[in-house]
Amino acid sequence: MVRDQEQDGPEREVVILMSDMVGYSQVTAHMRPDEVRDFIIHYHQVIYQLVGQPEAEPVEIEPLAGDGALMVFERLPGEERAEVCTRALRAALRVAHAVAEGKLQATRMGLYLGDIIEASLGARKVKFGSSFAVATRLEELCDYFGTCLLMDREVAENQSGDDRYLVSVGKVMLKSFSHPVHVYSVYEPGLQNLPHDVDTELLNRYVQLRNEAMLLFCGNSPLGITPNFPKVREMLAEAQELFVEMTGREDKSSDRILEYIRETPLPDEQFFTNGMTLSEKKRDTLGSKLFHLSSELLKAMNHEFYHALVVDTGWEKHFKLEWRKKGEHIITIHDLPDGVYFIDRGEVVTLNEDGEEIAILSAGTIFGEMAYFSEEKRRTATVVAKTDVVIRRITSEDFQKLPVIMKIFERIAMARR
Repeated sequence: MVRDQEQDGPEREVVILMSDMVGYSQVTAHMRPDEVRDFIIHYHQVIYQLVGQPEAEPVEIEPLAGDGALMVFERLPGEERAEVCTRALRAALRVAHAVAEGKLQATRMGLYLGDIIEASLGARKVKFGSSFAVATRLEELCDYFGTCLLMDREVAENQSGDDRYLVSVGKVMLKSFSHPVHVYSVYEPGLQNLPHDVDTELLNRYVQLRNEAMLLFCGNSPLGITPNFPKVREMLAEAQELFVEMTGREDKSSDRILEYIRETPLPDEQFFTNGMTLSEKKRDTLGSKLFHLSSELLKAMNHEFYHALVVDTGWEKHFKLEWRKKGEHIITIHDLPDGVYFIDRGEVVTLNEDGEEIAILSAGTIFGEMAYFSEEKRRTATVVAKTDVVIRRITSEDFQKLPVIMKIFERIAMARR
C-alpha cells in the first residue's frame, strides 16, 4: 500500500474524544458471535445518535477495536476555539447522561484539544498525532479517578456558556508527554452519582470548594500560588462531607488526592515537574514504613508486634497528619503528654531543661512515648522542629485503646531509658 504524499492534509487543531466501553470482555464473554455483533452494532448506533447531532457538526465518528470509538471535532472556518470545545464537551455529556440513565453501556471518555495531520494511505485517509494517545490516556484515567469523563485544561477553560459544574481533578504526567496535564471533569445533576434533584446550593458550594482546593494542590506559578497540602486536606475533607450529604457516598477523585497527601505529605521536586505519581499498586502501610525505618522498632520486634504493625493495620488511622514549621515547639518539658509522634518528613531537636541539645531526630523516628511509661507521667524533654516537618500523632486517648501498640512503645521507652 503506497502513501499519496500529494494528498497529505495540513496540520490542524481539533478536539479529540476517545471513548471505551467499561467491562466489554465480561459483558460479551458468554455471547455467541452473532450476539456480540448485534450488541456492538447497537452500542455504536447509540453513540452515533448521541454524538452526531446537528449541533455537534462537523464531527467524524469512527469505531475502534469493537468497543472503542474515536470522535474528532473539527473547527469551522472562523470558529473560535471555545465553540469547538463546547460542542465536544456537550456531545460527551449527552453520552454520559445516557449511561447514567441506563440507556447505554457504561462508557469512559477522554477529551483533548490538540493538533493532528491527515495523510492518504492507499484509498484511506489516516490521521496522525500524539494527541490521540493523550486522549486515550485521559479515557483510561477515568476509572482511577472514578469519573465518567476527563478532559485537559484547554477543553475545560474554553467553554462558552455554562461552565459552573467543571471541577479540577488533578495534575498528572501522561506517558510520552513533556509536562503534567491538569485534568477536569463535570459534576452536574445526574452525573457522578449526583441525583437530578440535588440541592444546587450544596452542589455549587462543593464545586467551588473542590476547585479552590485543587488550585492549592496543583499550585499556579504565574499567580504566585504554591502547593499547600495541609490546607488542601482540610478543604477536601469538607468537600467530601458535602458530597456524602448530596449522594450518600464518597467521591473517588477527592479520595485519590487525599490518599496522595497521606502518602506524600509534602510536594517534592518530582511533583512540581511531573504532578501526581499514579499507582494502582497498594502502597506501603505506615506499619511497613515503621518496620523498615525505625531501628528501635526492629529491636523491639516479635511476632505479635509484627502482626500488629504490618498485618492488622487498622490502628494507622489513629495517627493523624500534622505539619509544623521550623522553630515551632512540638513538646514542652514537664507538660502532660498529649500523644506519641512519628516523624514522616524533616528533623526535630530534643532539648533538656537548660535548653541544651540532647539529640536530633529524623524521619522514621518516634518520640513522645517516654512520658507514658515514667513515674511522673510528664514530658522528659522539649522537642522543637529543626526544619519544616510532617509528623503523625496519636492522641493519648487513642493510644490507650491500642494495647499491643502500647507494648511496642513501652519497649522503645525502656530501651531509651
